[in-house]
Amino acid sequence: MKFFAFVLCLVAPVVLAAPNVVARVRDGETKRALAGAMVMSEGSDIMAVTDSSGQCLVVAVPKRGGTLLVSRTGYLDVRLAWSPPAKSVPDTFLFDMLLYPDRPRAVVGRVSDAGTKLAIAGARVSVAGTELAGSTRADGGFIFSRFPAGPQTLEVSFTGYPLKLLNVQAKGGETTEVNAPLVDTANVGSVEGAVFDVRTGLPVSEARVAVEGTELGMLTDSTGRYVIENVPAGMHRLLVSRAGYVNAYTVVRLVKDWTVSVNLYLREPAPQSPGK
Repeated sequence: MKFFAFVLCLVAPVVLAAPNVVARVRDGETKRALAGAMVMSEGSDIMAVTDSSGQCLVVAVPKRGGTLLVSRTGYLDVRLAWSPPAKSVPDTFLFDMLLYPDRPRAVVGRVSDAGTKLAIAGARVSVAGTELAGSTRADGGFIFSRFPAGPQTLEVSFTGYPLKLLNVQAKGGETTEVNAPLVDTANVGSVEGAVFDVRTGLPVSEARVAVEGTELGMLTDSTGRYVIENVPAGMHRLLVSRAGYVNAYTVVRLVKDWTVSVNLYLREPAPQSPGK
């Protein structure tokens, strides 16, 4: 008689341990570690406190969609939505957070026409993602006496001009100045050309060509060429610079819808006499 043995194999389910969540808290302005910051899951009584390196292990990790609350005396509280890390992350997941000093911060500035330099009254200035907004005064000036902490985007608009976006981060306890020249795209021209070494006649790459008094400019390519578009019509100084050369400039007159060709020349500094 033959006997058959049946072996029943029970496979225990594999339980993947959740990674440790470490919070690192730093000063948003200096980027230095903050000791003594409290980190907790909102709605929980369990908290962790950062050490001298600004780090702590988050004991009560919130569920998906929950919120981590970070606070410290002298700083603005921060609430961050929590999303569990992916399964492929390492055993320890670092959650980086910035706290900003709880001090008033102001932003002042002026909106003007980039071509005429005249003030623009009635331009709308707003902070993206917030309800902070206002209009410029007769002198083109504006002020936000309670500007939000952290990196912000300032939106400046006026009829006949394209929307201008400015990245602004104001420091606590200080007043930050931000000027916003607007370009009238209905009254602009272009300037193009090349930059050469005055001695060798060879093109100079990576030279910076800029329109003085504006944010317009670019680096020359490998053939020394450059093209700057949307330059306000009128007289401008065109500046050119590169390491190892003496800065140079020329004056150009831009006409609406026209492209002006201007070649620029750089020379190396004169050699100094021995002993000087």
